[in-house]
Amino acid sequence: MTTAISRRDQLTALNQFLGTKKNSLTQIAPKGADVDRIIRIAMMEAAKNERLVQCSPTSVYLALAKACELDLIGGGALHRASLVPMWNKRAKCYDAELWIEYTGLMDLVKRSGEVAHFKAEIVYENDEFEHSFDLEHGEILKHKKCYQDPGDMLLAYAVCFYKDGQRQVEVMRKDQINKIRQSSRSPDSGPWSQHTEEMWRKTVIRRICKYLPLTPKTQEVLAHDIKSDFEEDSWSEQNIDDNSVSSANGVTIEQNVIDVQPDEKPKGRRKSKVKDLVEKAKENNLPEPEEDFTE
Repeated sequence: MTTAISRRDQLTALNQFLGTKKNSLTQIAPKGADVDRIIRIAMMEAAKNERLVQCSPTSVYLALAKACELDLIGGGALHRASLVPMWNKRAKCYDAELWIEYTGLMDLVKRSGEVAHFKAEIVYENDEFEHSFDLEHGEILKHKKCYQDPGDMLLAYAVCFYKDGQRQVEVMRKDQINKIRQSSRSPDSGPWSQHTEEMWRKTVIRRICKYLPLTPKTQEVLAHDIKSDFEEDSWSEQNIDDNSVSSANGVTIEQNVIDVQPDEKPKGRRKSKVKDLVEKAKENNLPEPEEDFTE
């Protein structure tokens, strides 16, 4: 009984705190967004996750504000993204973070207007898989899934189908993905532990994005996603108040975010700034990703 009351009190305190940030969220959210509903979304997420309730209210606000800024609120819920409690070693408490699902990244890639379809899959040891290059037919990828006893995960691949009929393919081996996992700040907990398959897909999507036409907003989302996976204190509490958020249309939150100055128009193929973003991440003292990730 005491635990239930304590949790109820925590939910009440969180709701009251987010209420004090309503004006800030109104400035950050897309024009016409229902901020009251956005706060209710956060409260529903917190009600379902006991550890999220234990997170500092400021970190919940920061994660929610980032979701608004990146336009990941829609359909009465976070649009293919989640508020995830992550252990902050320095503060010795849980902080809420915005975790973007791999399907969210795929949707954002399509916003360039040049991509017709995007696919990311995992190859298991009992699947039939072929990836080769033929001078006559070009790059060949065949995948026949085994559903009854797939076995262990071996590979992950992503395929981007352009509207003009061309394709971009990226394949990553298990050892390449595991190197990236081990260089992340939480290789044995959080999404890497609880959503391993999704993280495999996200990893290969991040890599193929280096060669895709991306809108400035997608570049920003990808930069945030990479940063949050590799930086220990990407969402630690800071002196955030209503004055630390600029007005709508071009809003930025004053937190330790990679400084990205994207061009006004999407770049052509193979000219994405993702490599530059990762280099910026290195300059901000992130753990250095392994070579295959940043090339």
